[in-house]
Amino acid sequence: MTNIMSCGLQVRGYQQFVCHTKGCHHTKKICFSCNCRSCPTCGKMAIDRWIEDIKNIFPECKYQHITFTMPDVLWQVFKNNRDRLGDLFKCACEPLLKTAKDKGITVGIFSALHTYGRQLNWNTHIHLSVSMGGLTKDGKWKDIRFSKKKIMPMWRYAVIKLIREIIDDGYDKISKDLTRIQYERPWVVHFDKPTENFEHTITYIGRYIKKPPIAMSKIKEYDGNTIKFRFLNHRNSKHQDIELTMDEFIERFIQHIPEKSFRMIRYYGFLANAITGKLLPKIYKLLGHKPKVKVDISYQQMSLLSFNVDPLKCILCGAQLLPSFRIIGKSTKQLMQFHTELASRKRIPL
Repeated sequence: MTNIMSCGLQVRGYQQFVCHTKGCHHTKKICFSCNCRSCPTCGKMAIDRWIEDIKNIFPECKYQHITFTMPDVLWQVFKNNRDRLGDLFKCACEPLLKTAKDKGITVGIFSALHTYGRQLNWNTHIHLSVSMGGLTKDGKWKDIRFSKKKIMPMWRYAVIKLIREIIDDGYDKISKDLTRIQYERPWVVHFDKPTENFEHTITYIGRYIKKPPIAMSKIKEYDGNTIKFRFLNHRNSKHQDIELTMDEFIERFIQHIPEKSFRMIRYYGFLANAITGKLLPKIYKLLGHKPKVKVDISYQQMSLLSFNVDPLKCILCGAQLLPSFRIIGKSTKQLMQFHTELASRKRIPL
């Protein structure tokens, strides 16, 4: 939270830019960001950078976006056993990989874990996109479709099996009787319509699965004590406002910050790191896909891409601003002692 609250403030340090056009004396400070993946601002730029990268890697084919959910009475199991969250990726991806393998096909999957609902409540679910085709053993590309009627029971079985293992390990806040009841119910596994436009698919799915728990645009009011934000109620498809104290908001927000080194995005099939170098060139050739050479994108280019704003354009004459000097600010460790000032947006000396 210290990183997020200090993001873009002068206390983190800044780069000074000046306009060198004759007669124009405009100067501009660009304060350093926090680069935290949970930050609504930095998170968006990280998403856009990731999207540009994967557009050059992922094969141009149809993809199926699927959301794997579980009954709300089971969410708390994974909140209380965060070390088992990573196992949910396998629960969701294995049914698709096995179904494809039974047909002699290796598909590609990229998946993301979400732990939050629209009110920042805990809501454990998996989003993934799977290629609607893959590589056969004889080196050909073959299309495939997945059936929700077949995939849902496989997901349900895998999750219930995992929860029973957690119970056997000593977790006593849920009973096996409850897991039996939930196993007999249908679960919601949502299949989006298969997508045709590759670039639109990657952009939409990338922004969806990598988004931070709440966007800045959702926050409507903040008076120093309470915060009000807007969410879409999926039950009635209407937007509603919710008001929380700052303590309640922070408590809800920080529960979704992943453990250090935990990978929220994972790849399987021909997109898995272990085999992607071997299989992707074959797939590119079969699909006639010519991947672009990866180009490093500058801060200026990312700002234009993410926010349609050129941060280095002089607002007086339109020329490009040039760097003048840099000031190094306080580290995150140093800023932690100023958490009260950061929360109330009071000035902190460099």
